[in-house]
Amino acid sequence: MKKTLTGIFVLSACLLLSSCFSAKKARIQEHLNQATVLEQTETKTVEDTRQKVDDRLNSEVIDSEIADSIRYKINKYAAGLDSFKNAIRFISDKINTSGGTYRRNKEKIDSSFGLIDHYKSGVNYRLRRFTMINESLDVIVNQQHMFDLAAFFGPGKFEIPDDKKEVAEKTFSPLIDSLVKFYNKYADVERKATLVILGYADGSGFNLESDIFAALIAKLNDSTATKEKMNQQLSEWRAISIGNLMEYSLGKKIPGYAEVKNIDFLFVEKGKGEEYPSKLVKDYRTEDERRRVVLLFWNILPK
Repeated sequence: MKKTLTGIFVLSACLLLSSCFSAKKARIQEHLNQATVLEQTETKTVEDTRQKVDDRLNSEVIDSEIADSIRYKINKYAAGLDSFKNAIRFISDKINTSGGTYRRNKEKIDSSFGLIDHYKSGVNYRLRRFTMINESLDVIVNQQHMFDLAAFFGPGKFEIPDDKKEVAEKTFSPLIDSLVKFYNKYADVERKATLVILGYADGSGFNLESDIFAALIAKLNDSTATKEKMNQQLSEWRAISIGNLMEYSLGKKIPGYAEVKNIDFLFVEKGKGEEYPSKLVKDYRTEDERRRVVLLFWNILPK
């Protein structure tokens, strides 16, 4: 009789433990289901944003400098998302085994739950930043026509003539206003603005007696420099010239904005040499206009 009672007690205890584990497993599964929904949502957000960056780059709305900076941000978020996914998979795997296996792995499971809860707590943080990235890519498309061209250089020139500086400032004023407006919209996010200036030059050669030829040879420190090398340097000087103008204009305008007194701003000036931006071919009426192109791209990203 005593053995029977002992057996019944052991059986009851086993059933109770099994029942408790089943109930706990159900609660854990519900928790994992919610986490999985978040994982799927954020995976789609990451993939869609990556695709948008590729599309903007392929259509020459942004350049590789901005595309790479956005991809870097996305990859940081994706790394956190991968850890989140792995934690979900690990717990899911362990709860679908025996209660004993679950208990033996409890420390790692608890750690994985901690990671999941921490990731879930940052959902609004990530959403705000992805919204910012995506909107900046849309704003660039909608306002590209305002500031994608600056034809202020004569053939073989890289400095903006004094009589065109005021016109140049007015041309770029909408760009600065757009930057500040967008910057202020995300005042709750630590952010940095980037302006990429690309200078170009056509494939024309240089008069050996000209001042620009002498200046280029001196800069390159190469009396046998090729036409391509000289046009590369000329295009870089053009980009720097516009960059200096933009920085000067921005410095003048910032004090006039009540909402922001300082912008964390990065200027990237690059010469593209004789590489011509194909998307703008239709915008040039004459060969003379082609040689004076400067493209501007901007973006504001979370830090």
